[in-house]
Amino acid sequence: MRSDNAIGAAGWRSILQSLAHVSSIKTLTGFEAGFVCTTKFDPASVLRDLQWPVDLLQHPDPKSAILQFCREMSHGLHSGAPVASVLLLGPGGAGKSTLLHRLQTGKWNPDIKSTDGLRVGASRACRESDTGV
Repeated sequence: MRSDNAIGAAGWRSILQSLAHVSSIKTLTGFEAGFVCTTKFDPASVLRDLQWPVDLLQHPDPKSAILQFCREMSHGLHSGAPVASVLLLGPGGAGKSTLLHRLQTGKWNPDIKSTDGLRVGASRACRESDTGV
């Protein structure tokens, strides 16, 4: 595997998607320089596109953390933060923004202003153990 960043974000996205289905990979040549430490594209953006935890890049050994995550994915396991996509639909005033605030912070705030139009974004939900909810 080339380590000179020639693969690019799309190439690494494909490689990582493939690795999520293979449990026997122990190492990946060029991974550190070509993905984790690249300056040619944003590795976090690639992980977000895959809906994988971006905090894998903050691990003391991101290469090992990402490969471990791939092995867990290939076995249908994952011991890290769960990754999910949520789409909230409903009539105006139904409480979609209030629910999203509650999922993000663990706090109830009935005074949240109604969202005007469409809101698209990424966020993290808090865990029950973090908030006591």
